Amino acid sequence: MILIPGKRTALGAVLLMCSLCIGCGGKPEGPELGPVTGVVLLNEEPLENADLFFMPIESTPGVGGQGRSKEGGKFEVVYFRGGEGLPAGTYRVAVSYRLMPDGTPVPEGDDTPPIESPATESLPAKYSSKDNSELQVKVEPGQPIELKLTGKKK
Repeated sequence: MILIPGKRTALGAVLLMCSLCIGCGGKPEGPELGPVTGVVLLNEEPLENADLFFMPIESTPGVGGQGRSKEGGKFEVVYFRGGEGLPAGTYRVAVSYRLMPDGTPVPEGDDTPPIESPATESLPAKYSSKDNSELQVKVEPGQPIELKLTGKKK
């Protein structure tokens, strides 16, 4: 093969562009997600406006997700990297119920870091700690999750 000076640079540029385009479009990378819904109860009563965080444990793939309980304590989980649901597997779940000084729940979508927020956590760390929550669930396709918490709010 005979290459003329200058042609090698052009050929290299074409090959580089082709290799970059190969990764464009198509299905996003990552594990297969399935819808995850459920209900969270505190002392058998629906807990509304609680933030739920699902962290994969054991050999569960992915990065986890989060949700917020609505009317009746019902929630849906959104994957941290976009998309609805989670990969099947085992998760540690943290349930946080932070209240503002006036007693109202932290507004949905409030992204103020807890250290900077006037809100305080009202559930014990055994439920609310992302690192140490005692709650574990097995996520299986089509199986709703029921989280039953007991005790008093702080």
